[in-house]
Amino acid sequence: MNFKFINVFYLFTIEVTVMGSWILRWNFDRPNYAPGEVALVSFWFENLGDTPLYISDILLEFDFGVYSLGSTVSGIIQPRRNVYVGSARIQIPSNVVGRRLFTIRYYIYEYINGTWIDLNYYKHGWYFINIYPRPLYRVFISRGIRGEDRIIGDYIVEKVKEWGFETVTVGVEIIVPEEQVPMRVRDEIMRADALIAIATPRFLDALTGLWKTLEWLHGETGIAYGVGKPLLILKDKRVHLGCLPGYLASLRQVLVIEFDPFNLEELGTKLSAIMPQFREWIENRRSQEFFEALAKLAVTGLALLGGLVVLSGIVGSISESSKR
Repeated sequence: MNFKFINVFYLFTIEVTVMGSWILRWNFDRPNYAPGEVALVSFWFENLGDTPLYISDILLEFDFGVYSLGSTVSGIIQPRRNVYVGSARIQIPSNVVGRRLFTIRYYIYEYINGTWIDLNYYKHGWYFINIYPRPLYRVFISRGIRGEDRIIGDYIVEKVKEWGFETVTVGVEIIVPEEQVPMRVRDEIMRADALIAIATPRFLDALTGLWKTLEWLHGETGIAYGVGKPLLILKDKRVHLGCLPGYLASLRQVLVIEFDPFNLEELGTKLSAIMPQFREWIENRRSQEFFEALAKLAVTGLALLGGLVVLSGIVGSISESSKR
């Protein structure tokens, strides 16, 4: 994930023209945390310019508090070098849950003509990390297990896990003899807190000219609907659902999110926008509140907060130049 915010001001003098530029990267050690846990965040600093830079006083400003990393994460970075500048552990409060926002602030100094020049604070955001109580929710993933389906399905599963879910698919996490598959599928759906179906193309209907999806997706969706499980369908834009899933979508009993198989990153941002509400549906078992919440949220692939783009902060980078 790249976030670019560059202000460029050129300072011209008779003797010299200088301008520092850099990239600050960070990485949290896990995709999600439980309340009260300790998170480890590591930082790398790449100096793109021709003068030494010094970074210090990094602050992670969450909506529930500010963490000063002090001298734990700091250092001098020589020109054209990419350097690990340190890690820090932050204690997550025991009463904090959900998607929590933060910004990053830090000081930069630039070494010019034998003097360290204070470039002052730089601030970037918003980003977020996920904090969910244990145990994680268990979700049954209805999907194809062929190679072409796994490429898409595996990507989606990893994104779902980031939102505090344990995923299970018969044929992937669970392997049983073929004759036991129908009963095991039913048992796993019954054990799950919700079902997410990934509708990928399976065959082209000769009469309608439309792509149809996996036959068992309809049956697995039916089992989950029959016992009142929250449902979410992620549909390849080429696929015509039909049957029960299409009928349930028309009645607002299931949410269908369409995706482009050649632009899965866009689907990832859509999931970031809706998964908090999906978790609340599972917790409260009130589907009406889920759809009312979505009606207020324009699912365009970006979660917006006051006009600012909110980006996942688990892994991130910032490109910046000095503002002198």
